[in-house]
Amino acid sequence: MNHIFRLMTLTLALSGSLDLLRAQEPVPNLEILEERAFKQAAAFINPSIVRIETVGGQDRVGKLITGTGPTSGVIVSRDGLIISSAFNFIGKPSSILVTLPDGRRFPAQNVATDHLKMLTLLKIDAQTLPVPLAIPESEIQVGMWSIALGRTFDLEQPSISVGIVSALERIWGKAIQTDAKISPVNYGGPLVDINGRLMGILVPLSPGASAETAGVEWYDSGIGFAIPMSDVLKVIPRLNTGKDLYPGLLGITLTGQGDLSTDMQLDRVRYGSPAQEAGVKTGDTITHLDGNAVAMHSQVKQVLMNKYAGDSVSLVVTREGSPDPLSFKATMVEKLVPFESGFLGILPQRASIDQVEAGVGIRFVFSKSAAAEAGLKPRDRILEFNQQKVSDASALALLVNHLRPGETAELLISRDQKEQTVKVKLQSTPHTVESELPTQALPSRTAAENQKDKIKTGHLKEELPGSESTFWAYVPENYNPDYEYGLMVWIHPPGNTMESTIFKEWKSICEQRGIIIVGPAAQDIIRWNRDETEFVKEVVESMQKRYQIDNTRIFLASHRDGSEFAFDLAFKYRELFRGVAVSEATLKNKPPETDPDYPLSLFFVLNAANPLNQLLQPQIELIREMNYPTVLELIKNENPAGEYLEKSTLEAIGRWADSLDRI
Repeated sequence: MNHIFRLMTLTLALSGSLDLLRAQEPVPNLEILEERAFKQAAAFINPSIVRIETVGGQDRVGKLITGTGPTSGVIVSRDGLIISSAFNFIGKPSSILVTLPDGRRFPAQNVATDHLKMLTLLKIDAQTLPVPLAIPESEIQVGMWSIALGRTFDLEQPSISVGIVSALERIWGKAIQTDAKISPVNYGGPLVDINGRLMGILVPLSPGASAETAGVEWYDSGIGFAIPMSDVLKVIPRLNTGKDLYPGLLGITLTGQGDLSTDMQLDRVRYGSPAQEAGVKTGDTITHLDGNAVAMHSQVKQVLMNKYAGDSVSLVVTREGSPDPLSFKATMVEKLVPFESGFLGILPQRASIDQVEAGVGIRFVFSKSAAAEAGLKPRDRILEFNQQKVSDASALALLVNHLRPGETAELLISRDQKEQTVKVKLQSTPHTVESELPTQALPSRTAAENQKDKIKTGHLKEELPGSESTFWAYVPENYNPDYEYGLMVWIHPPGNTMESTIFKEWKSICEQRGIIIVGPAAQDIIRWNRDETEFVKEVVESMQKRYQIDNTRIFLASHRDGSEFAFDLAFKYRELFRGVAVSEATLKNKPPETDPDYPLSLFFVLNAANPLNQLLQPQIELIREMNYPTVLELIKNENPAGEYLEKSTLEAIGRWADSLDRI
């Protein structure tokens, strides 16, 4: 019995010792295991990641300096096809070199580019290359590990950035989103799962822009995108034919504002667009696209912004007067006919902000315009346009804006308290400035009256609230807060604010034409930085809060090298600015397509002796072909090229600015 007891005691003791030994065994470190898994995933995909170097080409694209360092690509066929990000080739390099992980180096041919998904297909003369294993799209889920890789300087080991899949079908259904850090180093590289299977190709993208540099500003921000590999594989055969692919355009604009709007009525159907040729009309209401019900603007974008030029789309719409829904089919195109609004040829009377009167009074009739040919006169009042009542100038402008040059309209006007009907045939907006444009006299106030109401007038020095950034302004001493004023935003050239010159030369013009000047100052006086666009916008908005500003007469003005920044502002904030007037300067980059909702007029002044003249002339032709109303004034005098403008030229710009609210 004692023997059995001792045996049981020994067994328990041994058992306890084993448990103690097990407790003392090292527990695997989770971080070490994760790191090991990441390295194994990278090793699995590593043979298919290539280094890409470019030689020659443009140093800059827009404001962006193109990269000169190596970037990345992924092998997609055993016989030498390589996919990469189109961003890596925006500088149009003269030659492309691809280095494989084993050190072999090949010249590469740029086969074609997908401008919708921002991918470029390359070809090298090599065989039996390792093609990576792609993960089935159905297995990609939000929250799973995602590893972004690239190959730059180290051929043996790729660069690694780890994150998770943040979202699927982002950028209107085109991309996987990851919070791994994405940058030009790994643009064109692979996004893989924890097993090293290929999820997609890393590219810069933006939901609100489609330019070739869109999305680059988000690099290393934790917001990155990859085109799903299933979509890449579908498009490779099309790219391999050697033809570029472009986003498809239908040519419609919906009413309502914002992606969450549920107003599905068509505000515009572009002239000559696939939608118009298919039979779709302004005022139709879209209910279905490609057989799927759509009830929100974002749903329309999800369908249309994932299609290529040449792809077809089916539409179902309801139309007033039609008892049944109507079905159409359209083939999307790469380019639309540039938008061009009809021009009536009047300036509206500027009433006080609290004055309420039916219709729109005519202040001025442009010479040889549709209004002039129809016999309209100053002090006439337009009550209706094509049987639609006109409440104010903005309503009339919108109605005219929806018609093209050559189309006719019927106006109901009041003249000498008698109503009559007038027919007009709209024209194109002229590229000229009226030689004579009477000012509209506004009731004046004294400086003392404005001071009593705590309204600052005269030459002011200001600081933006909550910021150390400064600006100066000139508000006419006779400013009357019962009326709206134009606003000139002066963008000074690098190295010289020109404040005293601008104040002196523009003071009398501002008083006559009802214009306020505001002059933001660059933080570093010798240059404007790209991130200062927001500061300028905030300065304009602060002036809008303090003074009565006419939104249709806010324009930018600049001289020489300040003009580039002025154009950047105009094209970035289309909803804010209605004009740009520059002197002794050209347009560095091609402007975006004209926007029917935010018209923009341009004014160039150049000394005929300036060598820039040879560069500017073809630019003016291109801009006018894009239907931007563009004035060009060549100065012929003895002054050296580059000097600021004489009074007569400034007065012409003043007349142009005073007519930015033309209809």
